[in-house]
Amino acid sequence: MRAQQGKLDPHVIREQNLQMVTRALHKEQVATAGRLRELTGLSVVTLTKLLDTLIERGLVVQGEIVSPGLGRPAATYRFNSSYKLILIVSCYKRAGHDYAGYSVHDLFGECLERREELLDNIHTDEFRIGIELCLERYSKIAIIGISMPSDTIGGRVASAVRRDPMSKRLANHLELRFGVPVFFETDINAATLGCYNRTEKENFVSGIVLVPGRAPACGFCYEGELIRGRDGMAGEVRFFPMYNDVGILPAEPAQADELAVRTLRAVMCVLNPSLVVVYTESLKPGIYERLKKRLGSPAETAMLPRIEVSDKIRDDIVSGMITLCLQHLDNLSP
Repeated sequence: MRAQQGKLDPHVIREQNLQMVTRALHKEQVATAGRLRELTGLSVVTLTKLLDTLIERGLVVQGEIVSPGLGRPAATYRFNSSYKLILIVSCYKRAGHDYAGYSVHDLFGECLERREELLDNIHTDEFRIGIELCLERYSKIAIIGISMPSDTIGGRVASAVRRDPMSKRLANHLELRFGVPVFFETDINAATLGCYNRTEKENFVSGIVLVPGRAPACGFCYEGELIRGRDGMAGEVRFFPMYNDVGILPAEPAQADELAVRTLRAVMCVLNPSLVVVYTESLKPGIYERLKKRLGSPAETAMLPRIEVSDKIRDDIVSGMITLCLQHLDNLSP
């Protein structure tokens, strides 16, 4: 956005600087003006004015005076993590049943409340009451992120997860109903991002849901960014030829294990992730060793990723959804 004479609008520059200071302080949590100057490159005079504005808006709180050794005492500034709150609704399967988990978080990701309930089926109407209860208890909820398994939903909700034009209509419908921005994400995408968040050395992570009797699902995260295809469709491994158009992992244990190993091998060879986390409750142990025995060439062996098996998909879903909610809030900022 430029003014008529080709100069940047001072208001736009100021808002950009406010966002830059906000991000820096969110990352540091507590900092002096001197530290913020190092992080942003802004002058102390400019920073002082910006911090005053952020304090007026409620994003920043002035903290204690600190004495940095030989230097002068300096005021600290603390990011107000409860300025806005996040509501995450995560739908998932456990022991063959569908659950909705509700968790409210501050802007540091700290959980303020967490509960779950059994669902008759996964549908937006099923958790409407739960969302309204959270909104009544926490007036500062500024965004709602909803995570769903892509294989148990259809119609409008599946469209919303895929981000096609119908998704905007459904999201807008829910936003009007609840008075808060709403977005959808698949459980495996959120979980894959959450797995990336808790790993320090892996830059390319793939998450795969492999549960007998359920359609497999796959997500990819490279350097903190989810990899998406057209209309959000990516990782549709249930359409691999070895699923023979059935699209689900067989319930019979030996068949499920065989198809799981073949799925891992295909994902490994196509995208070569450094880590694959397999979310499952019932595959027998030792899938890494069985996969390794199936590799037929040195090239495949060289592509063998680290494999982690987990039955705690909800923890990774919530972590990934917190990251996505913060990104959405950042995009919504003026």
